[in-house]
Amino acid sequence: MLWVLGFHLPSQVCWRPESASASLRTRGVLVGVSTDGKVRQWHVTSGKCLEEFGAGSETEQLFCVDYSSDGKMMATGGLKAIFVIDEETKKQTIQLEGGNYETTAGHSNRVQAVRFLPADAPWALVSGGWDNSVQYWDLRAGHAVKAILGPHICGDSLDVSSDGRHLLTGSYRDQNPLELWDLAQEQRIKVIPWRSSGPQEPACFLYTARFSKDPHNSLIAAGGSFANKEDGGEAKILQYGGAAATSSKCLGTVVDYTCLSADFASSQAGLLALGGTDGKVRIMSLKPEGPRPATSGYHSKLSGLGSSEALEK
Repeated sequence: MLWVLGFHLPSQVCWRPESASASLRTRGVLVGVSTDGKVRQWHVTSGKCLEEFGAGSETEQLFCVDYSSDGKMMATGGLKAIFVIDEETKKQTIQLEGGNYETTAGHSNRVQAVRFLPADAPWALVSGGWDNSVQYWDLRAGHAVKAILGPHICGDSLDVSSDGRHLLTGSYRDQNPLELWDLAQEQRIKVIPWRSSGPQEPACFLYTARFSKDPHNSLIAAGGSFANKEDGGEAKILQYGGAAATSSKCLGTVVDYTCLSADFASSQAGLLALGGTDGKVRIMSLKPEGPRPATSGYHSKLSGLGSSEALEK
């Protein structure tokens, strides 16, 4: 499916969390931020813009967005700072900036990705940006408290595993762009190969890397652009076997598509949203084969991913 959601190029998109008891009218809400400083919420089924809020100023550009697990807060990232917003009132409640200056000084450049930690740590979030660092923030302190150095985050390419132990990063570089980290130890666990076999060129410089939201994070969606090919890029759906797995099977590739942002909906919804440089948001359905229990993850069999056109109806 393909929807054109508004007229502003989305920097990032993400799904609003929804409970099992949520009514059909409140399900399927996608939020996006843009460099015009606005946050927009769309109802995907109807394609209508439900809310538009924010400073609306090019001097207060927004580059990233995420929801807390309970859906009560959202965080957006701008120039060096993170803004926490109350979902109900759509008002900013906290501004995070700087560090403790013992273990980190916070961000020194654009914040390109932000993620809340799971429900057992609602006061913490992580972010990444152009300054080759991932910052760990404590909402109670109002600043960053530690950092991982190395990942060059230029887009929606940061995520936290469901158990809060592992960090996924996608870097805008030709070598080892997709990495897995131990969040507590602040150490890299492994590099996830972008291509497991065959030609390794052209290298894909990543703008996005996300875990699926089932308990085992069974899938990874990642994508970006080719530095040596005009308007070229690709997005991949990888089967993630956990930190101990030695390989990650590619289940499908969207070719000729520069992917800027990706986000999985709940495993029950089985949807994946992709935002690209064409200003459109693509909604991919990850359909299971037959019945599945509510506790299972996404089904791994995908089809029709030979090109970006395959997603358009």
